[in-house]
Amino acid sequence: MIGLEASQNQFIEKFEAWLRDYLNDCAANLNRSDILLASQQYSLLSGGKRFRPFLASLVYSLFSDETMRLRNFCLGLEMIHTYSLIHDDLPCMDNDDFRRGKPTNHKVYSEDVALLAGDGLLTDVFVLLAADPALAAEARVNVIQMLACRIGSFGMVGGQTLDMKVTAQIQLDDLKRIHTLKTANLIEASALGAGIYAGADESVLTALQNFGHSLGMAFQIKDDLLDVDDKAQDFKSYVGVLGLNETQKQLEDYSEKARGHIKSLKKNSLLIEQLIDFNLTRSL
Repeated sequence: MIGLEASQNQFIEKFEAWLRDYLNDCAANLNRSDILLASQQYSLLSGGKRFRPFLASLVYSLFSDETMRLRNFCLGLEMIHTYSLIHDDLPCMDNDDFRRGKPTNHKVYSEDVALLAGDGLLTDVFVLLAADPALAAEARVNVIQMLACRIGSFGMVGGQTLDMKVTAQIQLDDLKRIHTLKTANLIEASALGAGIYAGADESVLTALQNFGHSLGMAFQIKDDLLDVDDKAQDFKSYVGVLGLNETQKQLEDYSEKARGHIKSLKKNSLLIEQLIDFNLTRSL
């Protein structure tokens, strides 16, 4: 049986081809600004684990081998993630100079272009999904609504706002809310959207939603553990609020919840369970 690493490498190769084709189509559109597209390409092609589209593909594979049907959704997930990174790095937000070992977008293309590049990526996602031939009209609406709810004012944008304004007196419930909105929501959407594409029934979608939430929380908590030496982030991390030992326990608890939800589907979830284990032990 193919292992997690080989499966991820295969998916990334396929995904990068999808992404190149999409960007080539964008470049062929005469109405597209050259500098805007160059800025978007710079961040979209800067590497990364492609974690969210890969997760969507693993969930979809529980139901079908026709992964090409997931193309637009996978592209959309990475475009949303990339937009969020471009904006997070801006001087008015985290003011970072480097991302993945390269100068951040605004350092190369200027702050105004980087801001618009993120805006464009976010909006273009809904152009892709609204015209996705893989879904019937009602399913397209369901995917768009599901995704928009998790990344807008009631989701990722709201979570970033809370994160920007948090103080050193933050309580655990507030921290959980920030982590849910900022990180877990898009990971949850990755799993849930794959279920919608697969035509899963409501009970399965509920299990996928719960799985995605638990995995998303585990993912962010693991990041907190990896960032333990980042003193500027200490007070708004699980480690800063709970300490190392309790944070590790929270990571393990959420990981086991994620495992339980995915196993409840009674499908061959070995690769997804390996992904849960990978998150527990990753070093990046």
